[in-house]
Amino acid sequence: MGGGTALPHLFRRSTNETKSIKDNHIGAIDGWRGIAILFVLVEHAFEASPSPLINHLTRLGSTGVGLFFALSGFLITSLLLGEQAKRGHIHLLKFYTRRAFRILPPVTVYLLVLLCLRHWHYLQVSTFQVTSSFLLFRNYLPLDRGWGWYTMHLWSLMVEEHFYLFWPLVLRYMKVNVRFLIGFALMVASWRALSFHFHLLARVWGPGRTDVRIDALLWGCILAIVFAHPQWRIKLQRMLSGKVMLCLLALEILPTFERGPHYYSFYEPIVLSLLLVWPILHAKSMLRIILDSPVLVSLGKISYSLYLWQGFWLLFSATPKPFPRLQSFPANIILALLCAIASFYLVEQPFIKLGRLAGDTVAPRRTPPVTAGA
Repeated sequence: MGGGTALPHLFRRSTNETKSIKDNHIGAIDGWRGIAILFVLVEHAFEASPSPLINHLTRLGSTGVGLFFALSGFLITSLLLGEQAKRGHIHLLKFYTRRAFRILPPVTVYLLVLLCLRHWHYLQVSTFQVTSSFLLFRNYLPLDRGWGWYTMHLWSLMVEEHFYLFWPLVLRYMKVNVRFLIGFALMVASWRALSFHFHLLARVWGPGRTDVRIDALLWGCILAIVFAHPQWRIKLQRMLSGKVMLCLLALEILPTFERGPHYYSFYEPIVLSLLLVWPILHAKSMLRIILDSPVLVSLGKISYSLYLWQGFWLLFSATPKPFPRLQSFPANIILALLCAIASFYLVEQPFIKLGRLAGDTVAPRRTPPVTAGA
């Protein structure tokens, strides 16, 4: 599993096989997105609860974001490797074009709404906070639980965007050594432990920095590479039984439950990535049936827009509320869902279609040459 095998040789497969693997991912991945966004909503909805017990039991947001990171690493790597297997190379301009059309329009609309509300004197979000969100360094600004909360949740988007910038280049131009990726992911985890212990960059919210969270995406990438190799996938399926998964989950849950604050261990990204692929490996399991439920799949499809807009309606207790009744439970949940649905259908879907057209324009499909007598 750890050799320096070049990806073009490792992932050659028929188009039908690649398609069937991609289809097998869809339900479980949308379901996991639904669970991940539910975890975020639950934590933020009960952020201001006066009950210490409820506060303790609803600290699920960090786990939800960890699932999102694992999903991104796994899905993007699977798509890139699928393209490499089909075309023999990764077309970078096509990838970046589609990602831009997929990610940027919804967050741009969200930030423009904030600027309009500031212009109308409802919000005091700063120009620098908005600009740093556009320029992808919002997650390195000092912690601000006041007006800055309206853009602070975009830290996770910054981490993912940084990942999208460098990871396709790695797959395109380097031979991927799985042992090296594992070692690098563990180095990031070690750096996180040191950084948190010695309070390095103390003014910045530590768990939001890319340099201490990128391993959460790398473990998803590693498992996508494992999945692309049939022998490795079979071995993983045999090793990852239900009992093993339950033990790993206990290892993940118990320390956080005992400590109260989320415990960013070195093994959390590994456990979450393995949990992500378990229902794909065990397609007839009860977990897979739950993940394929219409409610979770529907939530998963709007999860990106929902994540953006919950940051406006579900607020930390110290955040100023220009619309206090609407930004309180249960109205805030309903409005977050309505904004997310509107964003999904009016912004996300049209721009995703435009992105596909633009991607095909910069990387037109090659028509096979016509041979004599055909």
